[in-house]
Amino acid sequence: MSSEKLKINEKSIRTELKSYKDNPFDCLFEYIWNSFDAGATEVKLDFDIPNQGIGYASNVRITDNGKGWDFDDDATTNNFMSSTKNPRRNNTLPKGQYGRGRYTFIWISEKLTAFSKGKKLTLQHNTEIKKEDSDFNQVGTQINFECVTESFSNFLLSDILHQKIILEFGWFLLENEQYKIIINENEVNPYNCIKESKEYLSDSFPEKVKNELHKDFEAKIILWKEKPSEYSKFYFLNESKIEILKQNTGLNKKSDDFWHSVYIKSSLFNTLDNVIEEDEEASQINLTFGDKKAIRIKKQVITFLKEELVKLRKPYLILQSDSMLEELKEEKIIPDLPDFGIYDEESYDDLIKTIYTITPSLFVGKSKPEKKFICAAFAGLLSTQDDVLIKTILEQLQELTEEEKVDLLLILKRTTFSNIIKTIKEIDHRLEVIDKLKFLISEHEKETLEVKHLQKILDENFWLFGEQFRLFSSTEGALKNVLIKYAKEVLEIEDPELESSPNGEVDLFLTKTELTGEGIQKNIIVEIKRASKLLTEGKEYNQINDYRKKILEQNICNGENQYWEFYLIGKNYDKGINELIQNAKQHGEKEKGLSFSINDGRVKIYVRKWSDILEVEWGTKMKYLKEKLQIQAKKAKATPQEITEDLIK
Repeated sequence: MSSEKLKINEKSIRTELKSYKDNPFDCLFEYIWNSFDAGATEVKLDFDIPNQGIGYASNVRITDNGKGWDFDDDATTNNFMSSTKNPRRNNTLPKGQYGRGRYTFIWISEKLTAFSKGKKLTLQHNTEIKKEDSDFNQVGTQINFECVTESFSNFLLSDILHQKIILEFGWFLLENEQYKIIINENEVNPYNCIKESKEYLSDSFPEKVKNELHKDFEAKIILWKEKPSEYSKFYFLNESKIEILKQNTGLNKKSDDFWHSVYIKSSLFNTLDNVIEEDEEASQINLTFGDKKAIRIKKQVITFLKEELVKLRKPYLILQSDSMLEELKEEKIIPDLPDFGIYDEESYDDLIKTIYTITPSLFVGKSKPEKKFICAAFAGLLSTQDDVLIKTILEQLQELTEEEKVDLLLILKRTTFSNIIKTIKEIDHRLEVIDKLKFLISEHEKETLEVKHLQKILDENFWLFGEQFRLFSSTEGALKNVLIKYAKEVLEIEDPELESSPNGEVDLFLTKTELTGEGIQKNIIVEIKRASKLLTEGKEYNQINDYRKKILEQNICNGENQYWEFYLIGKNYDKGINELIQNAKQHGEKEKGLSFSINDGRVKIYVRKWSDILEVEWGTKMKYLKEKLQIQAKKAKATPQEITEDLIK
C-alpha cells in the first residue's frame, strides 16, 4: 500500500469546483459521464434506501463495464487538472477533458473509494490518496461514495432523480441505443421525456437529394417535453450508429420551448472530416466533409430537415399560444379591456396569440411588468381596419418570414385594430420623456429648476409614478384646499371638515380608486427636488414626513381602505436618509427607497433617486420596447426651457 498527496490542496480543489457545491446532481453526473468516457455501455447507480424513509441513503456506488481506471497513471490520480482523454473535438465523447470530475465527491461524501483492475484507490478531502491491492477483478470500475451528505441523500431519494438523469443523458441514450443507465435495477427510459418524434428515410427527401442518399440513410427528429441539458443539435452517425460529429440546429435562441434533437445515420458519414471551428460564443460549430460531393449532400440534408423543424415548430407555437394566453389571464396580466374601448375579448385574444406565434420572444422569459406593458400596448390596437399598417408595426418587432406575413394578413381579415398611431406615439413620447429627463438631470444639473422645469414636465407625465393614476392636483393651492377638494370629489363628502389647518403645497397629488372589493383608494404625494440639491434628513425628509403627519391628522384621510404613499425625489441623499432606508429594510422594497411604513403598509414614505426611476425602473422597461420597435431617441434641445416646452406642448 502507498500513501501520497495530491499536487493541489483542498482549498484549491474547493475553489476550482465551487460551482458544484450546491448541485449534488451535477456531481453525480460527472461520474456517470466519466464512465461513458471510459468506454462503458452500461452504468449502474445503486444505493440502499433507509427503512421507512428515515435516515440517509447508504452503500451508494456507481459500477460500469468500461475499460477501467488505471490508478498507477499519475495523470488520472495525483494531478488534479490533467486527463489522459483526448482533447475534445466536435463530439459528445469524451465529455470531460480536464480531470476535474473525479474530485466532485468532496461536495457529496466524506471520501471516495474506487475499485478497478485488481486495485483499490481512496480519495479524501485532505487530498490524501491511498492505493492498495484488491480482489476486485470485474470488468470496468466501481466507485463508492462513503458517508454521503444530506443534500446528496435527499436527491437520491427524491422523485426527481430519474427525471434529472433523463434531462442530462436522455438525448445521449437515444443516440446510443446500446447504452444504458440503471438505477437500483430500473433502467432509465429516455422515451418518457419525448413529446413527439418523426422519422425520415431517403424517400422522404426531394427527388434530387433522394437519388444521392445511401439506402441505409435514416433521420429522426425528437421533440422533448422538457429542456435537455444540451442545445438542440444535429447528430451525424455512421452506419454503426457511432457519433461522428454534431452541429447546432440554428433554433436554439428563439425564446420558445421548442426543444429538439435530430439524429442522422448513414454510411455516407463514415469518412466525415471531424473539423471544428467555433464562434466567439462557442455555440455554433462549422463542419466540413472529406469531399465536395459529401459537403453538398450534407448541406441539402440539413436544409431539408431545418424546413421540417420550422413546420413542426409552427403548430407547436400555435398550440402553445393557447396555454400562454391562459397563463396571462391567470396572472392578471391582461388589462381591463373596456378601459381601452374593447368589448370583443375574442379579437384581442386572437391578436395576442398571433403575436406570440410570430415573435414568442416578446413574452418568453420576460418579467410580469414587461408582459403587462406589452399587453396594454396592444390593447390599444383594436379598432382600425388598416391591415398594412399593422403588418408594418409588427415587422418592427421582429422580422417576419414571407409565410408568416401571409398568415398574419389572413388572421387580420377577421379581427380589427384600434388607436395604433396613438399607441406608438405614446410609446415614442415616453421614450423621449425618459431620455430628456435624464439629459436634464445629468447635463443641466444646476440650470434645471423644480417648478419651472421638472414640475411642468411631470404634471404632463405622471405615468412615471404609476399607470392608471390621475393627476388630482399640482401646485395650484394650499394643502388645506387640496384636501377639502379631495374629500368632495374623490370621497364624495358634501361638506367636509378638517381637524387642523395644514399649510404648505405639495408638488403632485395622484389618486386612483380600485373598484374591486371594498374600493381601495390609493394616493401618491410627490415632492420633487432639483438635481443640484442633496436630499437631507434634517430638511427635505422632514418636509415630506411633515406632509404625512398633517394629512393623517385628518379623519377623512384615515379610512381602512385608504393607502398613502409619499415620494421624495432628488439626485442623491445624505447618510441620515440612507440609514432610514436601511432601518426599514424589514418591510421590503429597499430597492425602491422605502424609509417608513406604518398601518400594515397603508402609509409609506419613499426616497427615490432620479437614476432609480429613469434608468433602473423605467429605463429597463422602455429599453426593451425601444429595441423591439427600433425607435431612435430624439436629439435633446440646448436648454432646460426648450426641453420643457418641447415635452409639454
